[in-house]
Amino acid sequence: MVTETHCRTALNPSRIPGAQWCLNPYRGCGHACVYCYAGCLAVGRGETRTWGSFVEVRTNFVERLVPQLRRSPRGTVLLSTLTDPYQAAEGHWGLTARCLTVLAPAGLAVSVLTKSDLVLRDVALLRALPRAAVGFSLTTVDDGLASLLEPGAPSPSRRLAALRELARAGVPTWVFVAPVIPGVNDAAESLARIVQAARVAGTRDVAFDPFNFYPSAVSRVRALIDRPAERAVFDRACRNPAAWRRELRRSVWTRVRSCLER
Repeated sequence: MVTETHCRTALNPSRIPGAQWCLNPYRGCGHACVYCYAGCLAVGRGETRTWGSFVEVRTNFVERLVPQLRRSPRGTVLLSTLTDPYQAAEGHWGLTARCLTVLAPAGLAVSVLTKSDLVLRDVALLRALPRAAVGFSLTTVDDGLASLLEPGAPSPSRRLAALRELARAGVPTWVFVAPVIPGVNDAAESLARIVQAARVAGTRDVAFDPFNFYPSAVSRVRALIDRPAERAVFDRACRNPAAWRRELRRSVWTRVRSCLER
């Protein structure tokens, strides 16, 4: 369900490392990713609708953004932190494109994070920005697995093709392996395939984000894991998330490099 709404502010402080500001022109997301932490946060704030089943279009978003930019904020702005700026609704309302247009003279560095190849529509706008980069979120290069984890999002193969096009157009790119899920995509071979695909698509800038063990996300992901060995890995990590994260951070790059060098 897509509805229109208004917002009080557009440019808000960000807690994401490397980004001082964030823009979320939509509330909700049609990608319906089973692991989405944004949906868990929304439930904690009283949202009763199923995350992924609704999108609210903040129709006055750009009008709110323009006066905030006149105050000359500094740093990097991220599109987006709680939604996908290029989800299907963007194809009709175009709020993200309008944001890029008014950001061009503002002097802010702009970082876009998306799962959608719709971003290719705005290559000219991105190239007009003095400091812009586009990141694609990937959990796997397997289109079949992605269709279960991210049923409303474009396939990884489409994202990687878009990554190549952006790199050829001279737009800096990066890949965000998010989230790394125990028993699903945390094997060194799985992560190495993503890194290798990113390199082939023209980027060597890859970051990893461990799974957030929110109860609702845990239950949705567990329901998708049907192999006993993978379920055991997932359940063990659920019992001690901190230990799993420590091991992942300590060994992930060593394991991935080893796989890439074989």
